[in-house]
Amino acid sequence: MYRIVQALNNNVALVKDAYGEQAVVMGLGITFKKSKGDLIVSDKIEKVFSLKSKESKDNFLTLLRDVPLDFITVTYDVIDSLTSKYHYPVQEYIYVTLTDHIYCAYKAILDNSYQKSEITRLSKDYKKEYEMATEALERFRCQLLSDFPDDEVGRIALHFINAKSLTVDGKKSKVRTAKTLLEKIQKVLKQYDIKRTKVNTHFYDRLMVHLTYFIEYLDRSRDDNMSLLEMEDQIKETYPKAYQIADEIYRIITTETGIDDCQSERFYITLHIQRLL
Repeated sequence: MYRIVQALNNNVALVKDAYGEQAVVMGLGITFKKSKGDLIVSDKIEKVFSLKSKESKDNFLTLLRDVPLDFITVTYDVIDSLTSKYHYPVQEYIYVTLTDHIYCAYKAILDNSYQKSEITRLSKDYKKEYEMATEALERFRCQLLSDFPDDEVGRIALHFINAKSLTVDGKKSKVRTAKTLLEKIQKVLKQYDIKRTKVNTHFYDRLMVHLTYFIEYLDRSRDDNMSLLEMEDQIKETYPKAYQIADEIYRIITTETGIDDCQSERFYITLHIQRLL
């Protein structure tokens, strides 16, 4: 049994289970004529997306403000099923970044502004991630848009590669560190006349979510993404100002933390900054 926290439409609701854990549930007409606090019978539920933390809930609701619900639920389902099938642990921010990517690619295709960018070597260097991405693309084509191009496989694979989670002993709270660094980063952004407005809220929030997760997981030993490093000169030339700002942000983070083993992160930060510019 689940109790409704917020009905998102007739078929989807944010709920709490008997233990107070939050989730998003789907099922045909499960919220019809129901209100906050009403119960939903489990046998009418077709799909459950567990929101394991406050961050999970916040991320879902942030996406919901400007991404259609079907893109969110399809992408969440793809991530959950593939990470389970391939025993591939991921950091939670992939739900935001991959959903956002798929929706932006969808809009670019419809607007005839999609730019192809073949990412080489991934199929050899990251066989598992490439296979996962290939399956993901087929799901997206079947459920969202049949016109997604083949080069999306490489882009989707990069999201899995970047978000791969490694198990470590112990947990360190980095709330203060993250808060301090984000405040410094926001000051840098203001110097370039980039600040949160009603117009850019979703893009600005995406950047903050991405940076928060990056800072929190920075001390987890991992190999740098060589495929992205090889593309660094290309993105530097294509988006020079965005790269300059991203490099400054990256240097703030590495200087404060003393960790500089993920230089490929500049690639992702640059893309976020370019949207804000």
